[in-house]
Amino acid sequence: MIELIVVRHGETIENTLGICQGQTDGTLSERGIENNKLLAKELSDHQIYKIYSSPLKRAADTAKEISKYHSVKLEFRNNLMEWYLSTLQGKKFPTDFDITNLGDDMENAELVQKRLLSFLEEITEQHIDQTIVIVSHGLTIKVLTTILEKIPITKVAEVKLMKNSGYKYFIMD
Repeated sequence: MIELIVVRHGETIENTLGICQGQTDGTLSERGIENNKLLAKELSDHQIYKIYSSPLKRAADTAKEISKYHSVKLEFRNNLMEWYLSTLQGKKFPTDFDITNLGDDMENAELVQKRLLSFLEEITEQHIDQTIVIVSHGLTIKVLTTILEKIPITKVAEVKLMKNSGYKYFIMD
């Protein structure tokens, strides 16, 4: 059994402006920085063995804040990055944005699922009976949730978006 604490990065300036970040770095807002401090303190009494994070700045900064309370290894993993959204990155989200119907030049749910399954398979062998933290991004966490809760990937759009600096517990058997 592995206990996963899945965390979404803190609020960014781009989040507040409705800008699609995708695989670009974002900058934490003042609120994001403060909420990350509260989150880190809230998780401080957990016995965490390791923290895995997307290397994108908004997630990395969130993971670094959590790690201040734990003397554990922080490892950045590309397979925890947000979806690649091509020409949408850096622009306002269109009002008709639909993650189940993206352009051919964008990453889709099935591709994200594949990289997350690879990551989970790897950590399953390394962290039996341990608690680990995974810091990632909104859309990627939606896909991760479908995997961990055994929801068909075709239902990914129905999975609720985790709030910034939010977290959820999952148990992997």
